[in-house]
Amino acid sequence: MTEENEFTEIEENNDDSDGIIPGEIEIPYNPTEIDIVSEQNSLATILDLIEDQAIDLNTAFQRNGNLWHKQTMSRLIESILLRLPLPAFYFDATDPDKWLIVDGLQRISTFKAFILDQTLILRNLQILTDLNGKSYEQLDKFFKRRMARYQLTTHLIKPGTPKKVKYDIFSRINTGGLVLTRQEIRHALNQGKTTDYLKALSENKKFKSKVNINDKRMQAQELVLRYLAFSMIHYTEYKPPFSSFLDTAIEKLHHSQELEQLELTLWRALDICQELFGKHIFSQSVAIRKLPKLNRPLFEIWTVLIGKLTKTEIEQLLTTKQDLIKDFKSSLRNKAFSQSISASTATKTAVHIRFKTIEDLINKHARPL
Repeated sequence: MTEENEFTEIEENNDDSDGIIPGEIEIPYNPTEIDIVSEQNSLATILDLIEDQAIDLNTAFQRNGNLWHKQTMSRLIESILLRLPLPAFYFDATDPDKWLIVDGLQRISTFKAFILDQTLILRNLQILTDLNGKSYEQLDKFFKRRMARYQLTTHLIKPGTPKKVKYDIFSRINTGGLVLTRQEIRHALNQGKTTDYLKALSENKKFKSKVNINDKRMQAQELVLRYLAFSMIHYTEYKPPFSSFLDTAIEKLHHSQELEQLELTLWRALDICQELFGKHIFSQSVAIRKLPKLNRPLFEIWTVLIGKLTKTEIEQLLTTKQDLIKDFKSSLRNKAFSQSISASTATKTAVHIRFKTIEDLINKHARPL
């Protein structure tokens, strides 16, 4: 079992599942499907929406809305007081009663901290130095009125915009200091039963006792989704790119009637994998002298394939544990298999090679002739 607060290190793979390349289109689409409208809204209007909880500051990206230094926040307020233009704000307005911030979280959080919460004290201003040390309440009415009337350019992604368009918009538009991972975008665009399910599985003690990885950028949730994706979609039906494959899987999960069974199967697979590999679970270290690092392709292969075994087949597999590990070590030394789990892992060929290799290995030991 992984020690508390000791996170499993993840081995780097050359796939496209956990990151994005700004501006790269996953699946081309008809540009007429883009439905974005631009509006001018006063800062007072935006603040009213925040107070009415019509703007979701708890964005599903698990990012902190107060990452900026106090000086940076103060300089933003100074820019407004000087009536300097700010970059545009982007919102997903699919739900007209709850706008989701696509770009502008830190700026909006600053407005809230200074004007609504009044927890921000101005500091290190460069031009309006007389305002240093003042709170919003201490500003003259002249400055308060100027802030209320300040105009913000807002771009709204309208209801009916297809999800494939939204994925591209999220990837291109987000200009903050922390570029969104693909899983964070999936989480934002698939709110509800599915994302709650992924979060619950990744935070379950049964999962964390075997794979306790830091979920700050949703790595754990993506790992669970990889298992679910190949459990619902046979590896022979896989089509790249890998990120689009996971996009499809998370939407398919929303309509699945097998969530409970998929969960039970995952817990059983994790228990068996722990019994088979111990500290080398889902790691190439079982065959190579190095510290164990979690290999995501190995996680998806072993959990999915062992999850399909019957009780009798699992018992047979465990009785041949040593021979199984010996054959697995040989597979790891095979160039084609090794590359399929460590280099260009998202190609159709790589997926087929790694699944077929371990499938044959499991059949040999769990289903002997």
